Amino acid sequence: MQTNHSSTGALSSTRHKQAPVSAKAKPRVAFVICEAGGGHISAARAISQALHEKYPEQYETPILAIENMIGPFGRFLGTVYVGSYNLALQYNQYWMEPLIFNSLSASRNSLLPFGVPHFRKVLAELQPDMVVMLIHGAHEVFHASIKADGYIPNLTVVTDAVTIRDSWVHPECDHIIVSTPEAREACLAEGIAPEKIEIVGHPMDPRFAIPAPPREELCQQYGIDPDKFTVMIMMGGAGGKKILRFSKLLAESGLPVQVVAMCGKDAWLLNQMQIFAQTSPIPIHAFGFTTDIPNLMGLCQAIVTKPGPGTIMEAMARDLPIILDDSNYTMYQEKGNVNYIAEHGIGTVISSASELVPAIQKLVSEPALYSQMQAQIQRHKRVDAGLQIADHIHARLTPPTTDTP
Repeated sequence: MQTNHSSTGALSSTRHKQAPVSAKAKPRVAFVICEAGGGHISAARAISQALHEKYPEQYETPILAIENMIGPFGRFLGTVYVGSYNLALQYNQYWMEPLIFNSLSASRNSLLPFGVPHFRKVLAELQPDMVVMLIHGAHEVFHASIKADGYIPNLTVVTDAVTIRDSWVHPECDHIIVSTPEAREACLAEGIAPEKIEIVGHPMDPRFAIPAPPREELCQQYGIDPDKFTVMIMMGGAGGKKILRFSKLLAESGLPVQVVAMCGKDAWLLNQMQIFAQTSPIPIHAFGFTTDIPNLMGLCQAIVTKPGPGTIMEAMARDLPIILDDSNYTMYQEKGNVNYIAEHGIGTVISSASELVPAIQKLVSEPALYSQMQAQIQRHKRVDAGLQIADHIHARLTPPTTDTP
């Protein structure tokens, strides 16, 4: 098992209020997410999976969308927000993000009195032994609820890697987990007590914590030529129309490469990629939504992606140099990721599509540069955050043992 690089010690080292012993058959750990984008739910699933792998049959792990916990009006606004946000991602209209988010943020405090009664009802019915928050903007309603009805152990896992919104954290959070020193500094700037913040990494599928199978085996499994430099293009779970454009640029470049195109849930894009693959001068392997990302990244040698933190951290776990597409409007919470890639030397940032082919060509033709990027990735990656978070949850929900003479 690869070990995590942690600069602040073990997760269980911080003192917390002891969770009461649950009367239920199994302690219930509730994960609160938002269905805007795919990062929040992916992180929740990763922690849940790690919890079940390390402590089988010991926990219930429901995942709840915040928009379904705050009443009919809140559900309506949440549906509008989630739908608008996901469409903006799918069609590369990132410039819409501040309009969408600021509209929601402006109404958050005024909607709090309406949302709290519904949130309290959900908690009363669910009776969680711990609440894990993986979304910004939900802390006010949560802390107002437990202030009214009694303390519930809680944990905040910040899924944005560098730049975070002020609504990600709350002074009354029990504990806050972040993935980078930069995110820790951002939490400190919001007035969070230093002892509450832990640098652990980004929670991802536990398979990323172990080495991938040999590349030759993976290439044979997926029908991919092991002798060609393999580039993954991945723009998030919603797909992204740029995948087709970038694939065509590489096909026209004359470079000795092949493409693994991750189309996510975009059925139209998957169909277009499959059609293009039939006539492309280079091999194109198109995949729809899949949970095989750890293996597929394991057979690739570089990745082209947007500045989303989840894919960046997963790529680092597989030692993949990153070509970061910064040619669109970069959303606020992802701005810091662009600098992170450049400053740490773990990839190349491109500001236009015309820079893609030269960036890939350098990786193919300059082994020293490629090795240097991989060395930097290995210096900064943290691969087992989900497993460490599972240990943290278990430690807080396990009653202390009493020695008997």
